[in-house]
Amino acid sequence: VDTLKLLEAYRDETSDVVWGVISGGIGSLRLVMDDDGVRAGLKPFVRKLASQQLKRLGWEERANDSHFDRLLRPAILGLASYGEEPAVVEEALRRFAASQKPEDIHPDLRGVVYGTAARRGARLEFDKMLAMHNASTSSEDRVTLGVALTHFEQAALIRRALAEITSSDVRLQDAPYWIAYSFSNRHARLITWEWFVAHWDWLVQNMGADLSFSRMPLYAGRTFSDEGFLPTFTKFFDTHGSVALERPIKQAIETIQWQAAWKRRDLAALKKYFKT
Repeated sequence: VDTLKLLEAYRDETSDVVWGVISGGIGSLRLVMDDDGVRAGLKPFVRKLASQQLKRLGWEERANDSHFDRLLRPAILGLASYGEEPAVVEEALRRFAASQKPEDIHPDLRGVVYGTAARRGARLEFDKMLAMHNASTSSEDRVTLGVALTHFEQAALIRRALAEITSSDVRLQDAPYWIAYSFSNRHARLITWEWFVAHWDWLVQNMGADLSFSRMPLYAGRTFSDEGFLPTFTKFFDTHGSVALERPIKQAIETIQWQAAWKRRDLAALKKYFKT
């Protein structure tokens, strides 16, 4: 709560580095607290926090923009979109609807546009993004679209995104992104765990020799803040672990434990703060 009160003093901040720290902190709060009341309170808080810089920067680049303004713009628009700023959400959806390929959207703004369309969209938006992903030859665009494709809220679309990971549409080097971001989607977390367990042999066979494979336990563990999940997590890795995974498994267990402790400590105070 003290941190949130401190952040209220940063509305006039123009440093993209500082806003990156702010965004990361808010993202951690959303993930760990995992509470509808906190989430509802955060949206107007974030909307107000970003309002001054949103008014200053807008959507369009200007001739007098500094290099740092150009870096800051997508961060502010992303926060405003998460905060459900109506004008930002409407413009993001308009830009997505008007696009046929990634190049139709400014490269700095694609993540905001796709993310908003995923959060607000359904099957038609998913199909369009998937077609754009599959047609693109740009590694960066494929990753950006992959992140958005893993953030739809409907269970059927979550399962479709997970099914894509083992298909020829997703390059093997991109699969860790799809897995990590699927876990970070609160609507997809448990479905992703089920997929993760069911496809473990595929992961070992196709990615076991890659350095990114050692992070798999962390991808799962860092998105849970409920110690009730620990028995499920440890039971699986008791029989599917290895020497190479021993350290990341321990780190994931510790992450679940400290996030659960943070949630126990601050959840009630945060809910009270957002009600006042």
